[in-house]
Amino acid sequence: MKKKLVCLSALGIIAGIIPAHVLGDAIPPAYEIEVDSLADWNRVYRHSDTLQLQSLPGDKLDSTRIKPSGASGEYAIYRTADKSFLRSFSIYAYYASGQKYSHPTFSVSSDGKAYREITPDIHESGGNTVEYVSRNFPGSTKYLKITFPGGGGNPCPSIGKVVLNGPANVDASVPSGTVPYGRMIMLNRAEAGETVYYTTDGSDPRSSKTRKHYFSPIPVLGNLTLKTTAVNHSGTGKSAAGIVSTYRYTPVATDAAPVGMIDNLDNFQLAAGRSNVYVAKNDPGYFDNDGGRIARTATGPGYIVYRTDYDIRSFTVYGSFYTGVPVEDQRFFASADGKQYTEISAEAETAGYSQSNWQPYAFEASALPARTRYLKIMLNGSANSWSPQVSKVVINQNTASVKLASKLSGGTVKAELSSDTQGARIYYRLNKGPDFLPYQAPLDLAGYNVVEAYAVKDGLVPSPIRKYSLNAGNEIEVDKFGQMKKANFAAKVASDKQLADDASADEAYYDSVSAPSDRDGYGGLAGSAAKYGLKATGYFAVQEMDGRKVMTAPNGDLYFSLAVNGVTANETYTMVAGREQKFESIPPFDGEYKKAFIGKDNFSFYMANVYRKTGKFPTEHSIYMEAVERLKKWGFNGVGSYSPVKYGEEGKMPYVRMLPLNSMSWAKLNGISIFDIFAPNAEAKIDDAFRKALTPNKDDRMLIGYFIDNEYDFHKFYTNVPKLKASSAAIKGKLVERMRDKYQTVDNYNAAWGTKFGSFDDLKEAEMPVKTSASWRDMDDFYAYYLDTFFGTVSRIYRKYDPNHLLLGDRWITTTFHNEKYRKPLAETEGKYVDVISINYYSYKIETDLLQDVYEESGGKPILFSEFGYGTSEQGLKPLLPNSASNQFQRGMRYRNYVEGAATLPYVVGAHLFNYVDQAGLGRYWQGEWGERYNSGLVNVADRPYKDYLEGIKATNDDIYKLMLKERPKFYYDFNKG
Repeated sequence: MKKKLVCLSALGIIAGIIPAHVLGDAIPPAYEIEVDSLADWNRVYRHSDTLQLQSLPGDKLDSTRIKPSGASGEYAIYRTADKSFLRSFSIYAYYASGQKYSHPTFSVSSDGKAYREITPDIHESGGNTVEYVSRNFPGSTKYLKITFPGGGGNPCPSIGKVVLNGPANVDASVPSGTVPYGRMIMLNRAEAGETVYYTTDGSDPRSSKTRKHYFSPIPVLGNLTLKTTAVNHSGTGKSAAGIVSTYRYTPVATDAAPVGMIDNLDNFQLAAGRSNVYVAKNDPGYFDNDGGRIARTATGPGYIVYRTDYDIRSFTVYGSFYTGVPVEDQRFFASADGKQYTEISAEAETAGYSQSNWQPYAFEASALPARTRYLKIMLNGSANSWSPQVSKVVINQNTASVKLASKLSGGTVKAELSSDTQGARIYYRLNKGPDFLPYQAPLDLAGYNVVEAYAVKDGLVPSPIRKYSLNAGNEIEVDKFGQMKKANFAAKVASDKQLADDASADEAYYDSVSAPSDRDGYGGLAGSAAKYGLKATGYFAVQEMDGRKVMTAPNGDLYFSLAVNGVTANETYTMVAGREQKFESIPPFDGEYKKAFIGKDNFSFYMANVYRKTGKFPTEHSIYMEAVERLKKWGFNGVGSYSPVKYGEEGKMPYVRMLPLNSMSWAKLNGISIFDIFAPNAEAKIDDAFRKALTPNKDDRMLIGYFIDNEYDFHKFYTNVPKLKASSAAIKGKLVERMRDKYQTVDNYNAAWGTKFGSFDDLKEAEMPVKTSASWRDMDDFYAYYLDTFFGTVSRIYRKYDPNHLLLGDRWITTTFHNEKYRKPLAETEGKYVDVISINYYSYKIETDLLQDVYEESGGKPILFSEFGYGTSEQGLKPLLPNSASNQFQRGMRYRNYVEGAATLPYVVGAHLFNYVDQAGLGRYWQGEWGERYNSGLVNVADRPYKDYLEGIKATNDDIYKLMLKERPKFYYDFNKG
């Protein structure tokens, strides 16, 4: 199986305060913002001579204006800049108070000749101001013509400012007027990329120092005046603000709030005590305009304590965490006297919308212990002191969040919303709609949906906004537990309770299984060194015993390597972004299941299920350490490739590593996976990399050795290497060089290869067809030369920096193994340079004739089956080998036939099973939609062990040394007899 190593790194901190998405249109057609304050005529393309610019010094609105004379047909024309087009306009105009007036007319054109009259939106804001706004013109529009009727009718307003391609007005989701207490108001912009600002103190949001950047809905908790504007930015950095829209709201008379408190944490006046915290006031834009939050002064725990004269029954603690660093839950403690504290649990969820990598969250708790008068809130986070930050604490005056219960029925999903706060009103928004709607009855939804909801009761603080995804579409392939929807099998999980019950079931199962009693500390046969005259070399080694090649542990005991590859959850992550409709339920990225994501696009149902089962998210370390204990009980004695090697020695279980060749991009070739050993300075670069990678581990006694790499495409060598270009592939240049050295003249080369090249230089970038007998012989020679150069170089440098551990070969792909043309030279060459030849050997049976050939051609080097396995289609996954097993019992029988057959061969020293956990049902994430999805694991996506499969595995593993020593015959299950 092809693998990929994945390195995850934290996100960097964004320093700017304006998000990248507001920077305007960067692709054609371009719409350059142009603002004409009419200080002069320079920005007007053409105008009537009778128009005048009126100067009004000191005017607070516009100090210069176009004043029409009253003559009929006066006009002013604007043309957009080169390579820019007209998308919209906003024109600010003024008239005398109480005076009747006529509106100008507006026309647009693509060529400045043929104009089309349009009717703009007219906004009269009271007093003597009017604004004309229009947008969404055809993409080729470049001209705007303003015409003043004149001719003795009512006068036209004077124009004070013209804005081309500026923003539109901001619409509120609820019209001005009386609204229910706690109603959320959404501000909706007309164009993507526009930034919305608002004020609540009556000031102008275009210029006010108190203006706020709109990120999330605004609750009406008292009389509220919202003044809003939108700001647009063009690609060259120009910006313009739109019209100011004003909305006024009055809440319906509300009940008084119960006894409690709301601490906005602008200071510590309401706190009874604190430690290692301060009030942070920087970057309020990252925190929904909150200018005061508490953060820690150092990475150790910090806390704040509240003391009340009343019982604390419930609380909600709001804050934000930075999504680029590990998240650690806050802790909460209740006390009656401030001396004896009891830790209490709080439900954690995201609350609202992230901004600049800061995600709002809320911890909620109710039914606190009786007589609670003290509440201690502890902040944790070992990565950075500035994350998380707490922005508000609400005690006894909080509305409980909305809960969602859903049930599939008849192709739709019925969603029922509720809150634990009696009498609370619930509002919901469906699929990012323009407004939150009152919830009155269960929602009947079809297809894939995202529901956002909040609850509010009169006198209380509205609950956090919760987000849920629901899928009732007919494309669902994976259920909420990561199991394939259409598959039916006995161990399929149907509820969260079943997973929670697994915790005790697991304990009982694993307690009932014990490791083989004849093993030493390495998993070797205890006491066999002395009994069979094997030497203690201090490291894993290859020795001879009774005419067969064997591997020995550092203490000299006989060791047959029974390892498991992929002891990690890495292959359980699957791509969910862009194909949400295929999953019954995907938790929100920023919510409770955040730790089950890699990035925002890839989710592990396995990680989520372990969390549901244990209440804790597993870490890479905990998965590894738990697996080691399980593997020992199942009779395995090693951890194979594609497992986290940093825990190898700590795990007290033999393990393997991989040389760092795969990470050397300079040695990769197009279309063929082999290492370009002829690349410039290859030996020096390998030397430097090996020095860094090998030296720290050369004394590790739990380390068996190193694989060179995984599944090289040697079977493509003859077809692909001659097609490469020497300008990007040194190996092609080396091939041409050897042809030049052999044939001396290009005519001799052409005669041998049946070609018509003009010079040897012409060969470097051209395809060299391999068709004649001579060309095949030359490629045979070059293949042997390449193999000797590559393996010889790698071996020499490897042993320079690590003389202690075994060089385990390069994990042949089965295609190479089955083809004699590639197999024989490879075995012969590796026999000179490696200690063990490794083969990723997926097969229905052990092909002893081919294995014997490898053993003999290599000069007697032992063989390790570095990867093998079997699967079924019971769970809806793919089997590793088609039709190899119909159920988990037969998987066990395949394992027994394979491993027992291998152990009885006098040159096989181990078999490494692929792998620990089943791959994701819709494919492992780094391969996208078409990733591998095999039933390959010892445990499934719910972390449930395949007990029938493991029973067969354990029967063989426990007796592995009896098989090697011929103390019992090898087992064989005849699949032909069923």
